[in-house]
Amino acid sequence: MTEKISIPLLLKHDFTLRAYSSIVKGFLYAIREKHGGNEALETYVRVCTMDDRIKNLTNALLDIFQLKGSDAETIGKWFEVWFELTAFEYATLERSKTSSRVKVTKCPFKTEPKDLSDWALIFTNLVSKTINPKATVERPKAMCAGDSYCEYIWKIEE
Repeated sequence: MTEKISIPLLLKHDFTLRAYSSIVKGFLYAIREKHGGNEALETYVRVCTMDDRIKNLTNALLDIFQLKGSDAETIGKWFEVWFELTAFEYATLERSKTSSRVKVTKCPFKTEPKDLSDWALIFTNLVSKTINPKATVERPKAMCAGDSYCEYIWKIEE
């Protein structure tokens, strides 16, 4: 019988993160290459909503991290967890019950083709709408679209 290999948890996390972000970008690039950017984004939406994948991910993190509520503050806290889990570099610029604003300066999921830049907004919208169907999200700056950083603004109209 052989001894089980011991792999440090940090290395496991790094490996998993790199594999996850690589496969997301790889599928987007492959579909884009064969069918174009619009088809890649449509397929991404289908995959994310099929079997409630993003909804289930959102609710799992809400439960695990005991995030309560459906306001912009909760949405902002959810994304802080996501950013920490996936090694983003970010700064929270504003946070209240009705509004949250974040600046992202490093993203492991950054895509190069500009016609794929909306994939991240699709994900962000799905998460936000799961937490509060009345939530809106804007992204005035996007690294995937060529900007030096991303900026996300969540609002909930009362």
